[in-house]
Amino acid sequence: MKSNRTLFPKNIKSSIALIALIGTALSFTSCKKSDPIQRDASALSITNASPLRDSVDFYQGSQRLNSAPLLYGITYNYLAFTPGTINVGVSRPNNPKTFYNTNITLTNAMYQSLYIINKGDSTSFLLLKDNFIAPAAGQGKIRFVNLSSDSPAYDLVLEGDTTAFKNRAFKEFTEFKSIKPAKYKVSLVNTTTKAVAATLTDVEIAAGNFYTIYAKGLLGSTVDAKKISLKSSLHRLQ
Repeated sequence: MKSNRTLFPKNIKSSIALIALIGTALSFTSCKKSDPIQRDASALSITNASPLRDSVDFYQGSQRLNSAPLLYGITYNYLAFTPGTINVGVSRPNNPKTFYNTNITLTNAMYQSLYIINKGDSTSFLLLKDNFIAPAAGQGKIRFVNLSSDSPAYDLVLEGDTTAFKNRAFKEFTEFKSIKPAKYKVSLVNTTTKAVAATLTDVEIAAGNFYTIYAKGLLGSTVDAKKISLKSSLHRLQ
């Protein structure tokens, strides 16, 4: 099954206007505004959050979907697919043999995010549904996902804001929550000890946008690029 170059109709979700799904210029084949609108479509973004893999190729069946390797900590935004069960996998760059693959189910008229993760030496995927319910007037929305496999449970703390993103262990996540637009210093805080494991400064939240802030890397790593850190990712819906 090949990915379909389709658009969502504007009336799929009453809370937001779903328009053309735009891929990144460096990576996957993107939808064009001139493509025909179809009602039966799903959308999938892919993030390489595995510190074991500096870069990977992403496959649907035997078809490689990226033209440039997916680098660690990078997200390729939404591709349109026919809803249903598909087989997806990852390989080392320019190697057609996948080292991990599995079936995933894409829901009709739903945005979903797939994260490439690891536990020890094993690669796996975490697939989340992106419930884009419109934020409160004049606000943006954030969710927190813990993708650091050797870490304890964490809280995500935004300086100057009391919205709770608490107690998420590996592969756990919060729902999207409304946040007032601003630039924030964001801290990853050990739920039990309250020690700060990582910070991210100047995280800009804009009204009407949706963001995932995720913990990546390894608490025990001595390699700077693979140490535990935070990453903010904008869900590009237009």
